[in-house]
Amino acid sequence: MSARQTIALVARREIEERLRSRVFLWSTVLLLALVGGSTALSSAIETQKTYRVAVVGSAPGGLAAALRRAAKPFDAKVALTVVPSAGAARGQLETKKTDAVLLLGADRIAFRTNVDSRLSAIADTAVRALRRHLPPAPELSAVTVEPAKAASSDAEVLTAMLGASMLLATLAVYGQWVLTGVVEEKANRVVEVILATARPRHLLAGKVIGIGLLGLVQVALVGGLAAVLLAAGVFDAPASLGGSVALVIPWFALGYALYAVAYAAAGAVASRTQDANSAGLPVTYTMLAVFLLGYVALSVDSGSLLAHLLTVFPLSAPLVLPARSALTGVPIWEHVLAVVLVVATIYGLVRAAGRIYGEGLLHTGARLDLRSAVALARGSRR
Repeated sequence: MSARQTIALVARREIEERLRSRVFLWSTVLLLALVGGSTALSSAIETQKTYRVAVVGSAPGGLAAALRRAAKPFDAKVALTVVPSAGAARGQLETKKTDAVLLLGADRIAFRTNVDSRLSAIADTAVRALRRHLPPAPELSAVTVEPAKAASSDAEVLTAMLGASMLLATLAVYGQWVLTGVVEEKANRVVEVILATARPRHLLAGKVIGIGLLGLVQVALVGGLAAVLLAAGVFDAPASLGGSVALVIPWFALGYALYAVAYAAAGAVASRTQDANSAGLPVTYTMLAVFLLGYVALSVDSGSLLAHLLTVFPLSAPLVLPARSALTGVPIWEHVLAVVLVVATIYGLVRAAGRIYGEGLLHTGARLDLRSAVALARGSRR
């Protein structure tokens, strides 16, 4: 039997074993229900937005009523206050006591740092109605009193954090499947029968690919549904975020290939099922450490040197790059560099872990530590 046939046979066996337990099916249904149900939940808990608007001097008669009417199509409310001077209005903007200031004498609406396009449209419609002017010329020009800041929206931050958390969770879950599968086969001596007809590296590849395909299908379904809902405008978020959500799928594949091989090698050095969790702790702690480091780096400054390094560093790229892409965008050259470095790391890890895997599967007795496993792998090369 050729290597390709052996790998395919092992992968098919893994898929059938996991599907037979129904854990995969029920978890997929649950995740899809959570994503789909979140649309209904967000609509149910969404509260009406209330804008605080100040007008300098005195408010023309009917302005408050016109603002309320103009805000209704946007499912919003407007609270109008009068301030005595432009200086007082600027002070309210700087202290965030008001969202915008109407300067009717200058035909302007002023914001602090960023223009709120929805509030600007509400104010323009209201003032146009009072003056009985028709489009196309706008009544008000939007200005800011401070330089605009490139701030990430709440939707972008939520997408980045949920995407990274989802990647961390799925990588850990499917990595643990690989780990426990290796330990169970080793503990009940099934692996000795399998190794009589299959090489260790083919067994490793088949197990990783089989479980990985299930994980990829699940992530593709969940991420695809979220991307479609974003693109369709179901969520109050830019449609462009659908691409950021979809980016999770290929990076799950790369991240899984990277960490699953390490989990398989960790499982091979454990002798009992009870040792499975402790054997995989170094891999789990590594994933958790790079996730937390990436979270801190992106929270403090997504454009910092540390954020750039974590974007292309192989161990952190699968978790950080999709999140940073959703927040600020990632240049094409960083995408390419990250992929090249991760693929190269996977290749090196497969070669090293394959030797540890092959020697560790046949080891019995006390659990091997990392130094002993590496020594066995080096001995096998001789």
